[in-house]
Amino acid sequence: MNTKFCKVTAIFSSLDLKKVEDALIAAGFSGMTVSKTHGRGRYKNYYAKDTMADSVRVEIFTEAEQADEIVDLIARTVHKGLASDGIIAVLPVEDLLHIRDFKEAQ
Repeated sequence: MNTKFCKVTAIFSSLDLKKVEDALIAAGFSGMTVSKTHGRGRYKNYYAKDTMADSVRVEIFTEAEQADEIVDLIARTVHKGLASDGIIAVLPVEDLLHIRDFKEAQ
């Protein structure tokens, strides 16, 4: 699929959030959405009753050709070589509309 935009979603430890925000902003990527998450993937938090871990999810809508740079930046920033490092997904975006003026993103 040849799309103009992508959505990069990264889920990782909240302890790394400030480092990721700073790295993204320093690289010129200032737009992001951050949410708290609670879940479990391959990593199980055996210190919690439900074995789930608290993390953050960072979502960035970007031009498709910038997605790899964002993925690499986040991965290098949070990498420790542990099962709890997190995940990153890149999805194609079919349409992107700015609600303020009802214009499609350029």
